Amino acid sequence: MLIDGVYTMNDRWITDWEPSERFPVYTRANAGEILPDPVSPLGWDLIWEEGVSKGWADGAHRQGVFTPDESNPDQPDYIACFGGYLYLNASMIRVNGERTPGLSAEAMDAAFLGNHPDVPPYVPHENDQRPELVEKIEEVQAWVMSLDELPEELQEDRDKILAARSQRPDLSSSTDAELVERSRSLMPLVREFFEPYQVYGTMSATGPTILGALCGEIDAALPGRLISGLGGIDSAPPSIDMWELSRQVKNSDVLAGEFDAGVKGLENRLEDSDAGQEFLGDFRNFLAEHGARGPYEWDAASETWEIKPESALAAIDAMRHADESLSPMNRHAAAIADREAAEQEVREIFAGNEEALATLELGMRTARVFVAGRERTKLTSMLTNHEIRLPMYELGRRMSERGILSRPRDIFLLRNAELDDFIADPESFSDMLKERGAQFAALGDLQDPFIVDGVVPPLSNWGQRETESHSVDVGDELIGVPGSPGIVTGTARVITDPSDPRGLEPGEILIAPVTDPSWTPLFIPAAGVVVEVGAPLSHSVIVSREFGIPCITSVHAAVSKIPDGAVISINGSTGVVTVAELPE
Repeated sequence: MLIDGVYTMNDRWITDWEPSERFPVYTRANAGEILPDPVSPLGWDLIWEEGVSKGWADGAHRQGVFTPDESNPDQPDYIACFGGYLYLNASMIRVNGERTPGLSAEAMDAAFLGNHPDVPPYVPHENDQRPELVEKIEEVQAWVMSLDELPEELQEDRDKILAARSQRPDLSSSTDAELVERSRSLMPLVREFFEPYQVYGTMSATGPTILGALCGEIDAALPGRLISGLGGIDSAPPSIDMWELSRQVKNSDVLAGEFDAGVKGLENRLEDSDAGQEFLGDFRNFLAEHGARGPYEWDAASETWEIKPESALAAIDAMRHADESLSPMNRHAAAIADREAAEQEVREIFAGNEEALATLELGMRTARVFVAGRERTKLTSMLTNHEIRLPMYELGRRMSERGILSRPRDIFLLRNAELDDFIADPESFSDMLKERGAQFAALGDLQDPFIVDGVVPPLSNWGQRETESHSVDVGDELIGVPGSPGIVTGTARVITDPSDPRGLEPGEILIAPVTDPSWTPLFIPAAGVVVEVGAPLSHSVIVSREFGIPCITSVHAAVSKIPDGAVISINGSTGVVTVAELPE
């Protein structure tokens, strides 16, 4: 039931897990970037509980850091759901550091948790040290450092999900039961494809770490410059293809006029002209290729670009005003040139030092392979999630037309175990779904604890999210995490919804709450990017580096602290945002 808007049946949410006794500390660090809001019940069931959690365990076992007997096989302890929010197991991250040669629990805390005041001290456990695992861990490290290119197995995985996509049945003519079966049949692929994503995602930090240790103290900008413009990043093509669509609009008075009238109803208006129909054909090809991407794409309930094309059209609208100097191709070329210049600088610094030069080559090669591998495996996972998502949205659409659901997305308020009964007698679920929808919405208003240590606070003890007012003065500095190197000064443009980027002008600095693929096309016309939630190897930071766009992540409350229209300077190498002028 709801008391003061909070779900209080046992003071838990319906998808919540029990915390591990052996590994009791959990954190929202990094998890808040993946899923900043509560994950939908059906999204948790279809994607996370059976697929991601077990694929995560498979990846950890492949790396040799943990053995299968150390974790709950049904609900592996590497992640958890508390209050509907995704948590990562910080205890296991610490143990990873203790077991990996050259690392420590303290080093992992510094990398993942920072100086957050809620982080409890590391308390060693007698089983944290497992010397018998070191040989396997070192074998994996040697493999990481030996690769010159991505293994064929990653392309085989991609081909497998593309084949499943090409064999997608006509969902509109499928029965309700067939829609449910289609989604369920693809669930094993989530686990299969998450295992390499976990491995490559974890190991993608190796190259940047090597480069940071080699030359970070010489110049804080050098490590980031050395991994900019790498090429082969699977998350870059959507922005490039959107740019080409924006050129069609920019070069056509007819298309520009329709875009000037607003994104709402745009697709229907474009049907009325030859130019519009040509654009729509290209746009629909774009959605067929890239429609799996979008906001909060790790939740099956995400309104990705194919589900909500207006989001992609809004990004194209923001891009169309930019001139060619801001094109992804020109920016990528500039990033490559800067990376090559940084390489030359480092080679000159270490001239004659063969060991340092060999370390430079190792760091750059490992970064090139594993950063690209992280994006390759992530996109394969996203394509899989999308194939699971689409049948459920079709079912939701039908039930909305019948008045059972308020909107198609509400299908994701169900649990997987309820789907069969729902399609047999959907009317019987109407009242329950309305109540559950109110409960789920209330979860999103709660302030998720940054740390859970052994005991999950009852939901009635979680506070409400606070919204801060502007509280900066000229000269103030906000500190974040360096994302993509570069220094730029410009007008801050605060955008909270990627599907409504009105007001963002070319050359302004985008201030956003979170980084995910729905935001990255907006980076292209921007001079720089500041985000509240993110990490040095997040998807959007990688895209920023690919296009040479200065970017700072993890700037706490940036959206509410930095006034829209302020003039700010950002240093993507140091993570410092400086307020130069406030709007009148």
